[in-house]
Amino acid sequence: MTKRIVSGFFLSALLAAPALAAVLPARLPGLWQSTTTVLGPNGKPLANAVNIVTVSCVDAVNDQIFFTSGQSACSSLKISGRGNSYSIDGACDDQGKTMRIHETLVYGAQDLQLKAAYNGAAGQMTVESALQWQGACPAGMQPGDEGSITGGVFRKTDNINDSGNQ
Repeated sequence: MTKRIVSGFFLSALLAAPALAAVLPARLPGLWQSTTTVLGPNGKPLANAVNIVTVSCVDAVNDQIFFTSGQSACSSLKISGRGNSYSIDGACDDQGKTMRIHETLVYGAQDLQLKAAYNGAAGQMTVESALQWQGACPAGMQPGDEGSITGGVFRKTDNINDSGNQ
């Protein structure tokens, strides 16, 4: 349940509108593991939201969608940066209220550091994620799939292309 809350919060906040100034660098295709912690308005980790590990299957078509879906409740979103450092700024509709977002992404050859601040009705929330390339996606995992791997078996929780994510 906690993984689904963190994953849902993380993904809903990362979804963006198509009016983007820059393009994010492409990540290596394959399996990416993300370790995420969510901090509440008091700067302390939310209960059960520390070091949540999820995996995603990335390919050239779906890579940008993980961070900039063109079918969401976000507007006025702007990507800026170059080289290995980028920022995403904008506003999103969160259950009828405006939520301001500011994200920083620092790309490495096989890793990505993400820090995102969200100012909404509940105050500022911060998401910190370390993403690491793991190699090829396991058999049966499709590009856009997200979930976890337990005992070597992939357990799907979502796909960024599902109609509920548009």
